[in-house]
Amino acid sequence: MHKTAATTNPSPSRAQLRRGLLAEAHDSPSMEQFRTPTARRRLIALHLFLSGILITVPELLFLWSNEDPAVPGWGFAAAAVVLYLPWMFVTGMVNGSVGGIFDLKTMQLDELERRDRDAAYRTAYRVMIPLAMVLCGAVGGLTAAGRGALAFWCVAALLVAQLGLPQYIAAWRLAARQDADAAFADTDAHGA
Repeated sequence: MHKTAATTNPSPSRAQLRRGLLAEAHDSPSMEQFRTPTARRRLIALHLFLSGILITVPELLFLWSNEDPAVPGWGFAAAAVVLYLPWMFVTGMVNGSVGGIFDLKTMQLDELERRDRDAAYRTAYRVMIPLAMVLCGAVGGLTAAGRGALAFWCVAALLVAQLGLPQYIAAWRLAARQDADAAFADTDAHGA
């Protein structure tokens, strides 16, 4: 009897898949505190708040510098750089809360992680395509009307949404899955 490749080569374990410094960083025990449902939801809320600040504050400073000559023109650029750093840090925390599935290579992910990442991207881009069309139309109209500053805000909102939305979706779904698993375990423990 011939053994097939499937019987002689079992699927690699998660530890075998997750090799490299980046994978080790995402699998660090210190990241466990960010993998609870509450922590994931709080990270999403924090990232949304920082996204709004990152888009709005430099825009307001730019408009203010155009109105008041005493305000330095470079202030909006400095604010954008300063606000970008915590935004990127929290972006990494959101990604870490889902096990780094958006940073790691496909071959470093197990089947469930690949499925979660692909589903998050599919859902996000189903939302992003119509949103991009609306925002591109708004940018064209605002630019034609001489409202370039608002057009910049629309482009910035689109870019932030494109970067954050897949991570929000994955984190929210994993939090919901953990809540459902906990509820099932609770009912199973009380029913037995």
